[in-house]
Amino acid sequence: MTDRPSERPRPGRAVDATAAADFDKEILSALPEPTRPATAASYFAEDTFDALDVFRGLLLEHSRFETLLQGLCDQVVAAVPGADMAGVTLLHHDSENPATAACSDARVVDIDADQYNADEGPCLEASRTNRIVCVRVDEVAVRWPTFASRVADIGVKSYLSAPLAVDSGHAGSLNIYSFDGSGFNDIDEVLVKMFVTSVEAAVWNSRHATEARNEVAGLRLAMKTRATIEQAKGILAVVRGFSPDAAFAALVEQSQRENTRVAVLAQRIVTAVAGRRRFGEPSKVRPTKSNDRRPTG
Repeated sequence: MTDRPSERPRPGRAVDATAAADFDKEILSALPEPTRPATAASYFAEDTFDALDVFRGLLLEHSRFETLLQGLCDQVVAAVPGADMAGVTLLHHDSENPATAACSDARVVDIDADQYNADEGPCLEASRTNRIVCVRVDEVAVRWPTFASRVADIGVKSYLSAPLAVDSGHAGSLNIYSFDGSGFNDIDEVLVKMFVTSVEAAVWNSRHATEARNEVAGLRLAMKTRATIEQAKGILAVVRGFSPDAAFAALVEQSQRENTRVAVLAQRIVTAVAGRRRFGEPSKVRPTKSNDRRPTG
């Protein structure tokens, strides 16, 4: 068996502190710079909780879409450490004219406009690819040089854009800008995604609730309209001695002559008869002659 040299320092032999420090420094210098750490103080601060509570209130109040987007911008800036400004980009899937629908700072409009004009940048990338885009200023200059040159004087150093699905006809993104060059981290992305998902769910629920209410209202109107038409058919059946089918055919024919809907004509007939009865006029309805009992063709 071959003896292996001991890895322990021999007794009585002092460790060279300078050599150890140089070794550690060499290892650490080879590693990439860490991103801004997400400390407990950062994410359990009172401001973050307050922002989440305010945004929760907006969701529970079923706020208007524009109000919800504005609240999203304001509260995500308050909740995400390092976020200085935020905005929401919306665009039609087949449109070349994106727009900033809400923002927490007027400078966001300028930053977004530079992206729209250059047709490149993190907000458009997130909207079109449906993926989160998290970049620093040096990467922006490489990926989108035209946009980077136009926005350089504003001083934004870090960008975070998350896709925002509004409906089948629109795409969008929530865009966060920071003057801190440390960049955003994974926890920032998760928190932003939580905000975006909450908005998407609220918009989806609101739209479907509206559709359901409209459908119920439509059914009620259809039932009311059908009842009115049946009443008008009954009146014509008595006045002209028609069968129910012939009475409906007469309504259709007359509506075509007047270029009006059958439901409007039926309501007029029912209202006229009800008005005569209201003023005490006797209802003396007599059938017409037999040769008038069918609508003319």
